[in-house]
Formats: sequence, structure tokens, C-alpha cells
Amino acid sequence: MKCPSCQSENSDSAKFCKKCGTPLDKKTISHESMINSMSEEKSKDNTTKIIIIALVIVAIVLAGAFVYLYAFNGSSSDANSANAQQNTSQVDNNPEKTATQTQAAPKTSSSMSILGGSFSTGSAESDKTYAQIYVGTSHAGESVIVQIYYSRDGNLLNHGNMVPASVHSDGYLYISSADAYHYYPDYATINLYDSNSNLMDTQSVSLSPTSGTQTF
Repeated sequence: MKCPSCQSENSDSAKFCKKCGTPLDKKTISHESMINSMSEEKSKDNTTKIIIIALVIVAIVLAGAFVYLYAFNGSSSDANSANAQQNTSQVDNNPEKTATQTQAAPKTSSSMSILGGSFSTGSAESDKTYAQIYVGTSHAGESVIVQIYYSRDGNLLNHGNMVPASVHSDGYLYISSADAYHYYPDYATINLYDSNSNLMDTQSVSLSPTSGTQTF
């Protein structure tokens, strides 16, 4: 214990200062001790405040993140549900489309060849030329494109239009010329395409320039 008068160190049990004789009160606390004690308490208070503030900030950040994730997931789920209901409603409210989707796809043309046939011409200039092209009954119902060039003495009589057609149940394609000709053709070239305009087969036929039916 320090003497409050001369600042001499004395034992804690001393009643008087050994140097100046000043009475010593055991409750007397040195000025330095008081300053140190106050500094320690203040430091502890500051540390406690910092810890509390840090904990509050962490809690706020975690709460904000939770609210954001909840709101985002909720809105995404609602949007997906709404889209699903809208798509279902559109399908249910459009029976024509639903029926179309369930119908079997039309038969597309598979690879086929010209196996034979005939050409028929009339006896007047107003008569058209008719072609019957046999490709086989196995292709019945298939869609194709037929192009026929007619010529006489090496001169073309038509433009060779590409005509969509379907194979009949008897295996034939029935194609008529677009126009009548002033001369009967003596030559015909048949081009057979699939429904995507890919050439599958071609055949040239020599004809007798007379009216009637001629087979090949």
C-alpha cells in the first residue's frame, strides 16, 4: 500500500507510513491502481460491445439471405406451376390440335423403282397424254413426285412439271399431262422423286407417234 502523502510503499497491514507517519487507511487505493482498474473495465466494455455488434450484423446477413432464397424459390415454383397449367389448358382447350397430334403420321415415300406402265394418247389435238406408272403394291399410299418430259423429233413438248401423287392400292401412279399437244410424243422421260424431292429412279421410253395405248 502506498502512502497518500509521500507515495512510499508500506505493507498492507501498516497503520502509519513508515517514512512520514501519515495514517494509512486500508481502504485507500492508489491513484495508479484506480486508473488501471478503470482502463481494464473500459477495455472489457469495448470488447463486449464489438462482439455484440458483430453478432447482430451476422444475424441480419443470415436473415436477409434466408428471405431472399425463400422468395426466389417460391417465385420460381409459382412460375413453373403457372406455365404447366397454361400448357395443359391450351392442350385441353384445343381438341382439334390434340386429335391431330394423336393421328398417325402420313406414309412417306421409301425407295422405289419404276417397274413398268403405259402411255395413252387420244385421237384429237385437244386430247391429253396419260401415263400409268407401276411401282408395286408394297408402296400403296406413299407420297411421291413425278416429272415427265414429252418430246417429238427431239423437240420438247412440255416443261416437265413436278406433280405430287400418291401410289394407288393397285401399285400404279396415274399422271396426266398438263396440256394437249399438236403432235403425239415419240419419246418420254420419267423422273420419280420421293416426297422430299430426292430422285429415286428415272426411265426413258420410246413411243410410236400414233394414238392409242403403248406399254413399256
